[in-house]
Amino acid sequence: MKKIFFTLIVLVNLTQVTAQEYDNLGQKLRIHNAIMGKSIIKGQTGIGITQITYQPVDAKRIDFTRLYTNLAFDINPKEHFHVKTQFFIDMIKNEDTPPWLSNMYYQIGWYNWQNQTFSYGYENYGPNQFNAKTDWFTNFKRGFLFTSYNIDLLSDDSSLKFDETSQIRITPTIRYSYEYPEAKGVAKGGNHKVVAGSSIRWSIAQKFYIEGAAYYYPKKESQLPWDPDFTYGFGYFNWHAFKMNISYGNWIANRFPWNKKEMEHHFTNGEFQVMFVWAL
Repeated sequence: MKKIFFTLIVLVNLTQVTAQEYDNLGQKLRIHNAIMGKSIIKGQTGIGITQITYQPVDAKRIDFTRLYTNLAFDINPKEHFHVKTQFFIDMIKNEDTPPWLSNMYYQIGWYNWQNQTFSYGYENYGPNQFNAKTDWFTNFKRGFLFTSYNIDLLSDDSSLKFDETSQIRITPTIRYSYEYPEAKGVAKGGNHKVVAGSSIRWSIAQKFYIEGAAYYYPKKESQLPWDPDFTYGFGYFNWHAFKMNISYGNWIANRFPWNKKEMEHHFTNGEFQVMFVWAL
C-alpha cells in the first residue's frame, strides 16, 4: 500500500506540467462553439486502491483489496442541474468482493457550490453491478433523496485565508431512502431510512484540503455495518480541466467509541485516488 501511494504522488507531480489552467477543451484549443468551450460535459478518469476488512456471516474475516480504474461523467445542460455517472472497472478479480460494492454510481439533481445555497436531488451508490444478479429496480428504491446547504465561514479579509482558495465550508445534509438492505447488503432490511449529518471542509491553501463529516441515524436499525458515524479525508483538488488530483478518503464503517464497531476498519482501510480532470 505504501509503495502504491508513493507512486501516485510521483505521478501527480510528473503530470502537472504547466501552470496554465483551462476550464475546458475549447479554451485549450482556442475553439469556442456548441461542441467545445461551454463545459457542458465534464468528468474524471484515474485509478484508486482501497482495502476493506469485513467478516461475512458464519465465515472468517476477509481482507479485500480493490484496485480499480474510474471513469466519471458530469453532464451540465443548464445552470446547476447535473446528471452524473461513475464507472468502476476492477483490475483485480476476487471472489471475496463484498456484496455491497458497486461498479456504477449515478446522481441527478441541482448542485450549487456557491455560499448560502441549497442543493437537492437523488443519488444512487448501488450495489450496481453489471451482472445478472443486479436488481436495478430494488437498487433504485435504495438510493437517496437528499438536500444540503452550503455555509462558508471565512470572509475575504479573514486572517485564516492564506490565498484566494482558502475557505472553511460547513454543509449540513439530510438523506432519505425508501428501502434499505439487511446486514449482508442483499435482502430487504426495512423501509424509510433517514440519515442526518454535516460535513466540514477546510481548503487550506494552493488547493490542498482536509475534511470530515459526522452522521446520525434516527432509526438505529437502519445503520448497516459499513455505514459510518464519521468520515475524514485530505488531498489536493484542482477543478480545472487537464489537471491531476490526489486524495485520501476514509468513507465507511468508522464508529464513535460509544457505538458498536461492526467491521474492522482503520486508517489503512481508506481509499487512495489519483484522478485526471477533463472537460469539453
